[in-house]
Parts: sequence; structure tokens; C-alpha cells
Amino acid sequence: MRKRLLMMNILFAAVPLWAQVGIQTSNPDATLDIRYDSTKNGAQGILIPRMTGDQIQGMSMTPNQDGLQVFATTVPTSSNDLTSLITKSGLYYYLASANRWYNVNAYDNSVFSTSYSSSAIAINRYSGGSGATDYNNQSQASFTRFATVPATVETLFSASPFVQQRTTDAIQGIKFLKRGIYSVTVQFTYVINRDVAGANPINAALPDRPGSQITYQLIPNFLASPSASYISNIKHNSFVTPTKDGTGFNRLSGIAIGNIKVLQDNTVEFIPEIRTSGYYVSAEEIGNSTNAGVNGEMSIHVLRISDL
Repeated sequence: MRKRLLMMNILFAAVPLWAQVGIQTSNPDATLDIRYDSTKNGAQGILIPRMTGDQIQGMSMTPNQDGLQVFATTVPTSSNDLTSLITKSGLYYYLASANRWYNVNAYDNSVFSTSYSSSAIAINRYSGGSGATDYNNQSQASFTRFATVPATVETLFSASPFVQQRTTDAIQGIKFLKRGIYSVTVQFTYVINRDVAGANPINAALPDRPGSQITYQLIPNFLASPSASYISNIKHNSFVTPTKDGTGFNRLSGIAIGNIKVLQDNTVEFIPEIRTSGYYVSAEEIGNSTNAGVNGEMSIHVLRISDL
């Protein structure tokens, strides 16, 4: 008798079951149909596996698991390409074509905004002519902070898993932590303390320049970021006529807007850099520790548009 039952079980196990399965219903409308039971007061629903980010990252995934879903309870301790978009607790699905876990919300939007006020301007380098001694020259300047008097930093909306302030050195800028498409806006204003030959000097200690005409633009300097790690169309598209403020200093302002496609995690960073041509801007004419009060302000606003 036992042998007959065993043979019957083996036979039925080998036959494919094509029937639909219903839970709390005898007439399922799908492969698996789970209905609400109004007679029960307990929690009802589907509870899929709950795993830490490290446990999810440790799974060996193949195309056969395309569409697999898990609930991440924590972010990975050190994420890789597979789990780099697990940035918070939530429901995620595996997309085999990208070999990556995605949040079920499609993408996680994020706003990053930071402002630097009372930032000093530092001349990074000169090009053309004979450097700082040549009037007809190009200077490249960036925003930085005094070593002893840190700038006032406003970080509204700055808590983001995708973008952060640069921490490599004192030069202000941002670093992209995750791949994606971002919209970037950079605004700046700074003061030039310039004496022009033949005019009443503002500061007798400054050299008299043969002219005050300066052509300038704000560009993103991507530093050592590999060219294959990003695509950018950020450019200076608004020029503001230099104005004299109440002290007699020349104030320059402008804005750069564009998009950037970040292709690698934790690789791309940039600093906003002001490039002047015509009569160069010297270190003693802009904000520095010996020229107090001559300074600038810069704001960077980043909106993450989508994943890649």
C-alpha cells in the first residue's frame, strides 16, 4: 500500500499544474489571486523577503532573476554598481539588462543646493603672455575660503545621497556620488579692486592698470575627472554688465546653466572657475587675506532628473 501511494505521489509531482491559485477565493482571476478577508482583523497583504543592503549585494544574480523584488531594510555598507541605487530603505526590483537594483519608484529625485558667502577668490593660474606681469593675459580664478576665517556656508537642501560638497581641498565645488542626469545652475558675484591709470586711485598700494576692460566667463572645471565619466553642456549663458558699488570697486556677476550626464559613481567633480581675458586680474585686486572686504559669493543648485 505504501509503495502504491509513493508511486502515485511521484506521478502527480511529475505532471505540470496549469491551474490558477486562489487564496481566500475559489475563483482566482490570475496565476496567483489573493483576496482580502473581512472576517480577519490581522494584517493582510504580501510580505516579500526583507534583507539588508549587504545581503542583497551578496546575492548572485542572473538573467533568470529579472524582475525579482526584495525589501531593503538598510543601505549597503559599501555599495557597488549592482546596489549603488539602494540609497534608502524601500522596495527594489532587479533589472537584468542593467544588472542593477532599482527602486520601484523608477528613480529617486533629489535637490542639492549650497551657497558660499564671503568666499575669497583665488587665482589658480595664468595663461598666455608672461603671467602675472603681462596686462594682456588670461587669469583663471576659483572660489575658496580663508584658512583662518572659514566662509559662511548655507546648505539648504544639501543632504543628498547623490551630490555633496567637495572636501578634497579648500576650493569650493561639488562631487557627484551616483550616476544619473543632473540639471546644474551656478551663480556668482565678486569684486575687483582696480586702479586705472589716469583716474583717482582707490588704493594707492595697487598698481595702475592701463585699462579696466575685462572679458570673463564662468565655466565648470572638471579637474581630474576622466573625460569618459561625464557629458556636460554647462556653460556661461548670461553676462551681467560690471557695475561700481558704493566703495568704488568693480562688481562682476554672472550665471551658468546646463545639464550633465554622470556616467560613473564617485568619480566626477567640478569647481566653478572664472576665466578672464584682456587685462588680467591679479591676486592683489581680488579677495585675499591682505585685501579684506573684497570678496565674492557663489551658489550651486543641482536637480537630479533621472537615473541612467
